[in-house]
Amino acid sequence: MHDKEFNMTIKRINFCQELFNEFNDIIDVRSPSEYEEDHVPRSINLPVLTDKERALVGRIYKEENKFEAKKLGAALISKNISKHISENLIQKGKEWKPAIYCWRGGQRSYALATILSQIGWDVAVMEGGYKSFRKSISKFIDEKIGKFKIALITGNTGTAKTEMLKALKQIGVQIVDLEELANHKGSVFGSQGQKQPSQKRFETALFKAFNEKKKNQYIVLEAESNKIGNISIPRGLWNIMKDASQIELIASINHRSSFLITQYSEIIKNKLLLKKQIRSLNHLSGSKQVDEWLKLADEEKFSLLATSLMENHYDPRYKKSRLRNQRKIISSINLNDISQEKIMAGAEQIKSVLTNYPD
Repeated sequence: MHDKEFNMTIKRINFCQELFNEFNDIIDVRSPSEYEEDHVPRSINLPVLTDKERALVGRIYKEENKFEAKKLGAALISKNISKHISENLIQKGKEWKPAIYCWRGGQRSYALATILSQIGWDVAVMEGGYKSFRKSISKFIDEKIGKFKIALITGNTGTAKTEMLKALKQIGVQIVDLEELANHKGSVFGSQGQKQPSQKRFETALFKAFNEKKKNQYIVLEAESNKIGNISIPRGLWNIMKDASQIELIASINHRSSFLITQYSEIIKNKLLLKKQIRSLNHLSGSKQVDEWLKLADEEKFSLLATSLMENHYDPRYKKSRLRNQRKIISSINLNDISQEKIMAGAEQIKSVLTNYPD
């Protein structure tokens, strides 16, 4: 490269919706564990330091010698950038435009941005990095999410609330499935051994989900407690949910029991996990009741188990919640046998209710 060809131009940009339209790729150069905890939607991870390398450089910087730490960091970063270019970026054409970010838009971002800019790509660094992005997410949830029109699907356990959300989506109603975002079905049996996202990643998913919706149309959510497994519903959204109008789903306890056995078939097959989760109800329902449920599980009387759990645990708690919160029920939908046909018919009823319901 001739000296006169050297022209390092690196833009500084703020996080905004245009970021996704203007740039071909958004590159997160933080370590894999930082990326796993949360990241800007659609970003790819090209870490300039691995988790172990970052920890090593950080330890030397704090405990031994800052100069030696910087030398080691530079060597490791150079090695990793070389690998990323040869393995991930070598096929990119001159027209490719990447935006880069790290924790605060500092040295890690500029290490990669400098090299890519010298190659000839039009490069930008996100001002403030991931930290700035998190502030945008928090502000959106605290200040902007309340501008959306929200309605809740409510009902006793086993009334196919999640399936109703899916049916509503099929017929063009806006929905946000909080349990899907939290990777948890909401009850003590909801995890089924699955890993939940971090709180930050859940909130980023919330931002993405709501940011794609139209504000002049209702968004339907399932009524939840303020926690879904280990995930807390952010206060900004929870305050809106507490005041939202609700549509109640109704079905007989026998049909709900049959439905639950189908929905929780995987946990029924895993008796050790099933019994562990039943035991977790001990502090709420008492040892005597829990022992009865464990006996039904051992005897594989799952229909009786589901019915007893609803009658003695879930239904009373739902009733107390309704009396305590006094949310407005604007319509009730009887699903009868909770067949797919009834769910789809119920979805059409809900769509009609929301279309004609005053703002």
